[in-house]
This record gives sequence, C-alpha cells and structure tokens, in this order.
Amino acid sequence: MPADQALNAHDFAPLMAAERDRLRMFEILEAEANSIRERDRVLIKGLFQNFYGKRLNVGIGFQRAYGAILSGDYFDLIHLPDGNYLFIFADMSGHGLPAYTNLVRLRAAITISVGEARKIYEQSGFVDPDYLVKNISMKFIDIMEVVNSHDFGCVLFTFIYNEGDKFHLKFFNRSMLFPVIVRKFRNEVVNLYNLNIEEKGWCPRKGNLLSSDVYAILGDKYFEMPSCEFTLYEGDSILYFSDGIIEAYDNERQTGEYGMDRTLAFLAEHMHLMPQLIVQELFESVYRHIGNPVSQKDDMTAVLIDFPRVI
Repeated sequence: MPADQALNAHDFAPLMAAERDRLRMFEILEAEANSIRERDRVLIKGLFQNFYGKRLNVGIGFQRAYGAILSGDYFDLIHLPDGNYLFIFADMSGHGLPAYTNLVRLRAAITISVGEARKIYEQSGFVDPDYLVKNISMKFIDIMEVVNSHDFGCVLFTFIYNEGDKFHLKFFNRSMLFPVIVRKFRNEVVNLYNLNIEEKGWCPRKGNLLSSDVYAILGDKYFEMPSCEFTLYEGDSILYFSDGIIEAYDNERQTGEYGMDRTLAFLAEHMHLMPQLIVQELFESVYRHIGNPVSQKDDMTAVLIDFPRVI
C-alpha cells in the first residue's frame, strides 16, 4: 500500500469515538430498563402485600433473550379507582431496543387511559373494563400510526374482583397466552387448569393482537374484544408466563420446545415451594432443557401469584 494511503490510529479515531458513544447509549438504556423493571417488581410485590386487605405471595422472574440489552416483555398491577385491580401482562414483537420502544408506547397508552378512567370514575362512580381496554387499544394504535410502526403487541388484561374467599377474573385477551391456574388442598395440587385450552366448562376467547396493520384491515371490528371469566379461590395460584418459556429449545441438541406439558408437570411437582423460589426453579429447568444460555432466543417472563388459604 502506498505511504499516502496508509492507515493509522488517527483514521480510526472517529469510528472508535462513535462506537464508544453507541456503547454508552446502550449502557444508559440498559441501566434505565433494569431500574424500571426492578422498581415495577418492588411496587407490584408491595401492592400484593395489601390486596383487598389480604397478604398475597408473589414470585417474579424475567430474563432477556441472550445478547439482548432490552426486553419487550411487560407486566403491571394497577389499583383502579373503584378499589379493584387490573393486571396487565404483555409481550411486544421483536427483541432489544425496538421491542422496548414499543413497550414504552404501550405503557404511555395505559397511563393516559387509566388517568382518563379516574376522571370518569369521579363523575360516574363506575369503571367500565370494556371501555378501558378499548381506550388503551385505541391509544396504542394512534401512537403506532404516528410513528408508522408495523410492530405489534400481545397483551392480556385481567380485571380482578374480590368477593369473600373468591376472586373473579375477567380476561380481555389480545393474542397473549392465558395463565395456568393451580388448585390446591392442604398444600397438595388437586387440579391444573391450562386456560389456553377449552376444558371443564372453560372456553378461552381471544381478540386480535394490538397492531395498526390489523386495524387497517379490520377497521372498527378490530375493537370488538371478547371477554371470558374465571373464579379463583383462596388457596389457588395463578402463573402468567411469556411464550419465551414454553417455546425455549436447543437447536443443536434437537431437544424440542420446553412446552406446556413440561410446564404443567413442573408446577405439579414444585407447588409446595414459595412462589419466588418456584419461578427461579422454573427458569433453571428451562435452562437445563436448552443446555446453553446462548440458545435462549426470546425473552422469558413469569409472574406467579399465590392466594393463601385463610385458616
């Protein structure tokens, strides 16, 4: 190479500076995301400490896809103005920064809509779950259209109403996995309800995923959201989980997906433990199945809520 074309450290300086800035930006985003997720975990656990005057135990676990700095999985517990609760569990499309960006957009739609619900409640004394979910869906679509995004979100809205030793759950499912219900007696599992399949009088009903593209195709029908209801009793547990858990697999060893059957078998064997330990053991079980953390291709999130029986 001619001397006048030789490269030296000065030629690479701008590239190195840009790379440092890029890494610094990702470090800031990662720290921010971790801070928000940890704050949410603490706040949610705190809310469950006085849930309709009852102390509930909750286990929370989340793990980003291997190599990802940010996550698109999301959960939140909202104390509604009528005294009831809304639990939101979501999985945004993609990984990393794009998924996290859409998560922020969803949170914005939820925050604005819940704020409007509080104002409506001050005038009417009533919170309409159908209207609230529709309002969140509309605001999310508005945001996605403004930024011209073709990404989407799968979201499960669960409204929780207490009646003595019962907890009535009203689900509005926008293409998300339903949870699993564990029914126990004297700390022994007597039944597992996989709410993703139709059985024992239960019929899972789902609406379309949250997407501006789907809205463009369906129009107003997009906001037609079926609901379904299930009753929990004190002593029951409920596990919310993202598809990153049941779809985890190791392509090299051809182990197949972790799957729903393994998840149910795991719960049946471990429900004598405290919720946080159960969630931790579940993640360890998934990692043993895939063999190598590098094989984790999707975010994994699980929230296990234990409704202790009053003696």
